[in-house]
Amino acid sequence: MLIPPPPGDQQVLIIIIELDTSGAGWQACCSELPGDEQARTHRYKYDADRLRFAKCRYLLRRVIASWIDILPKEVEFRLGKNGKPFLTPAGNLQFNISHTRGYAILALCKNEEIGIDIEYTQRDADIDGVSGKVFTRREQDMLMPLEDSEKRREFFRLWTAKEAFMKATGRGFSLDPSSIEAFLPGNHEQPGTFLCEKVTASASLLAKEIPTSPGYQAMLCAPATVLSQPPAVTSL
Repeated sequence: MLIPPPPGDQQVLIIIIELDTSGAGWQACCSELPGDEQARTHRYKYDADRLRFAKCRYLLRRVIASWIDILPKEVEFRLGKNGKPFLTPAGNLQFNISHTRGYAILALCKNEEIGIDIEYTQRDADIDGVSGKVFTRREQDMLMPLEDSEKRREFFRLWTAKEAFMKATGRGFSLDPSSIEAFLPGNHEQPGTFLCEKVTASASLLAKEIPTSPGYQAMLCAPATVLSQPPAVTSL
């Protein structure tokens, strides 16, 4: 496995991880984890969920260990406020993980808190019903006149942006998604912006779309200073 170099200053590294939807191979990844994470892997009911957790933790450990010259099992995770995990031996390195059917995505950055989200856009979703609960009135009005395929695309763009924002702030779902206003430009290469009265620094955070396979939507949330240069994207 070719380990990518660590992110430079003011840069985000994105690692896209393919997951077998059958869950095949989870045992091999699980065997490389420390005992507590092996036990956590086994608590999942389905093989696909076991693979998701075990492979993501295994690869994250491999990457971090190679950068700071320790063994993968020596990489330690702790939980911060609102349950967001952080790395104890990696100094100022921040990370965030998201997963969906068939893929996981990992974002790493020095010093700055970041959030990442990926969704499988072809799954069943009550777009109008969910929008009424988690989107602002402006966002709902924007979606309403769109044709079905375009509405689905914009729905997942907004949702992944909001979830990435909630994760970047460390608030998670303690922050009501409907309190976050996401402004996403039609040019998908340009960053989007946020407005949230409950988060003082919301204006300094940007949304950046990450290219993925057809049928998937991924969005990164990071400070504007970090997104002054494009994220480095690789696959494992």
